[in-house]
Amino acid sequence: MKRYPLATLIRLREHRTQAAQQLVLQHQREVAAKRAACMEIERHIEALGEERARQRRQLLDPPPAGIAWPMALAQREAHIELLQQQTELAHQQLLRAQQLLTEAEAELQQVREAFFRIKAREDALKKRKDLWREEQHANELRQEELASAELLHRRTPPNAFH
Repeated sequence: MKRYPLATLIRLREHRTQAAQQLVLQHQREVAAKRAACMEIERHIEALGEERARQRRQLLDPPPAGIAWPMALAQREAHIELLQQQTELAHQQLLRAQQLLTEAEAELQQVREAFFRIKAREDALKKRKDLWREEQHANELRQEELASAELLHRRTPPNAFH
């Protein structure tokens, strides 16, 4: 197994972390877009419902001049039925959009979890690097202390205490 220098591993992990973060951001944008699509469909359904209710209130209004009551009533009823069909289609679209949103949210959660795992690995590697630096610094201090002690020992004459 080939061993890589710690700095190389850290750069690799940082790159992976950045890529995972970009993937999380991309999935967040997709979820936001799907959520906006659901809200747009809901607004469309509400508008269709309001229009249908308005048409039903006007169902028995007198027809315009020159149009017979039965024909006006049939046209209005047909329009109300068309609005109902459009509402049902919009409900089906909403269900599909909500399903896609749920799937996108699940994918986002998986991508987030993967990001946190990758970030934890990067942090662990950086911590390992910091510990290694601390050990190297401690070794250098010990070496300096030993060198200082050796110099002191060389300076003092051997028979100075007799």
